[in-house]
Amino acid sequence: METTRHQVDRLLRAVDLLREDGGQEATQQLVLAAVFLRYVADVADDPRGRPTWEHLKRQLHESDPGVVLRTALGAWSGVYGNLTVDLRDESDFASLRSHAHRRAEGALRGLIDLLDTIDLPPWKLYEECLARFSEDRVGGEYFTPREIVRTMVELVKPRPTEKVYDPACGSAGLLIAAAGSASLQDRKPADARTPRLAGRDIHQGNLKVAAMNLILHGLENDLPHGLELGNSLSYGSWPGEQYDVVLANPPFGSSRWQEKLDRRSISWRYGEPPKNHADFAWVQHVLGSLNPTGRAAILLANGASFRGSAEHRIRAGLVRDDVLAAVIQLPSGIFPHTRIPACLWVFNKRKRDHSKGRVLFVDAQDVGVQVSRSRRVLTEEDVMRVMGTFRDWSEGRKNDDPEWCREVSLEDIEAAEYNLVPSRYVRPAVTVAQPGDGERRVRELTEELHRHFAEASRLEQELRDVLGEF
Repeated sequence: METTRHQVDRLLRAVDLLREDGGQEATQQLVLAAVFLRYVADVADDPRGRPTWEHLKRQLHESDPGVVLRTALGAWSGVYGNLTVDLRDESDFASLRSHAHRRAEGALRGLIDLLDTIDLPPWKLYEECLARFSEDRVGGEYFTPREIVRTMVELVKPRPTEKVYDPACGSAGLLIAAAGSASLQDRKPADARTPRLAGRDIHQGNLKVAAMNLILHGLENDLPHGLELGNSLSYGSWPGEQYDVVLANPPFGSSRWQEKLDRRSISWRYGEPPKNHADFAWVQHVLGSLNPTGRAAILLANGASFRGSAEHRIRAGLVRDDVLAAVIQLPSGIFPHTRIPACLWVFNKRKRDHSKGRVLFVDAQDVGVQVSRSRRVLTEEDVMRVMGTFRDWSEGRKNDDPEWCREVSLEDIEAAEYNLVPSRYVRPAVTVAQPGDGERRVRELTEELHRHFAEASRLEQELRDVLGEF
């Protein structure tokens, strides 16, 4: 039997053929819709008369494959539990009308033939495609790496009876992981329950991807209100409905986030975030979405931990209210779409007595394994170490490794002017130089230089945008 990677490699070669005649975004949407169709239409006979997968395969080699596939996708669009999926998108097929029509026809037939031979579970193939597609995107709107998803979910431990929300749900990976984690906690598998889920995203295409993903995981009935299209930041700190758990990986670098918002109607509990950084708009929306006993995990770019002015004042408010439980520094290169290093912030509105007035800082910037020049992946051991450190601290057991983590009082954070960079508090290890350390340091400095180049380019563009207004 072929390995998962080899099967997906074969599929993506077919995608490359389609991509030659069309845009990347449209091609990826089309392939994901075809993967979804492969499994929902795999029935002997459909009572509603929709074309089954076997019928589709026959027709594909007798008629125009673009027409056949478009017809099938339209027929299988509709309501699945509490989710609605519209698989029809003319932009996905626009490339098939190009001068290279025959090549596109062959690529479509090849795609369907390949899907028919892949023996992966539906959710597995879909997630593998998402993971690989995310490497081609700027902004990472589709997919959060699995090891980061697992870490986030385990830090907040959703329970089967709770409500879980993701305000920037992308492909719904965090919601799916939350549902899986909570159901495993149920002691009676026959009566296993999942949390009530809620997701919102500003992009219609993302919601379509998320809905298909949730359906393939059998979670179409666990979102009472379906998936909502909209900008979560337009709700400010007071989104209305509140949840037990919030998980979020909002887009990095949202430098013009206020442009389409009515600032007069938005209220921010800890103060208005700066117009060139959306980090604390997301943080305040997340906190406002929590009920009085809620907890959250959110990924933020490192700059949110130390930038001044308005963000300094917001951090001060968060610390004084004692809603911040932990800040965990992650290694650079863990996201395929950006080199920007990130921290994982954990919030808890009702800390236990032994953790009140304290914040846990974990410096995990050196963990993981390098899998390419710019990509780093957390190992199972790394994930378990982070989760175990936080669990021990939250249950009152102290970690005695000062080179890894440190519990810091709110008074000490105030004395440090509300700087929340973990390395500010965690003592670095004193090491003896080893062979190869010089090469490693050069590589790290090169990566840091690339980050500065990217930031300089972004700032230059912002300045040009501002000057262009005059």
